[in-house]
Amino acid sequence: MRKPCWPIWIASVSLGLCLLGCQKVDLQTPTGVLERGLPDETSYNVSVTNYLENRYEYHLEAEKIERFSDRRLLKGSKVTLTTYDKDNLQNSVIKADTTIVDEARNLILASGHAKMTTPNGSLSTPNIAWDRAVDEITAPKQVLLTRQGNQMRGQNLRTNSKLSFVEMEQVSAEGRLTQKEIDW
Repeated sequence: MRKPCWPIWIASVSLGLCLLGCQKVDLQTPTGVLERGLPDETSYNVSVTNYLENRYEYHLEAEKIERFSDRRLLKGSKVTLTTYDKDNLQNSVIKADTTIVDEARNLILASGHAKMTTPNGSLSTPNIAWDRAVDEITAPKQVLLTRQGNQMRGQNLRTNSKLSFVEMEQVSAEGRLTQKEIDW
């Protein structure tokens, strides 16, 4: 007669469970810091009007906006940005594929087929950087500036939001200019 193997089987299963079940378990797994690249809010087909005291500062329309609240930053796609002067009159219109409005540093960066239009003329360039604190616009790459049907091409543009003066390097021009217009 054979003896029952139950006690041996139970002992071996219990030993196996104890060996496998007694592993070190870390219940507090570390989690990394969230990426700063994630926006707090994403909106589509947006229209934003920013006020400064009791007047318009700018009006922004975009297909898509990502807002980063902690950095006071807006990143927009397919943007039209209309700015206003202190009398609430339209100052300039900037259109670009991508625009970043950095409220913390008071900067507006437009890139990708950037075009700026003012009553004094227009400019087209790949990138525009506008330091609103000192009203200085720079465009480090190739620029096409158009005024009264005349065109100037150059690099490293520096101007203001009204295009009331222009400084450029490596300039070439097309059109008819008078002596007064040469001294921009």
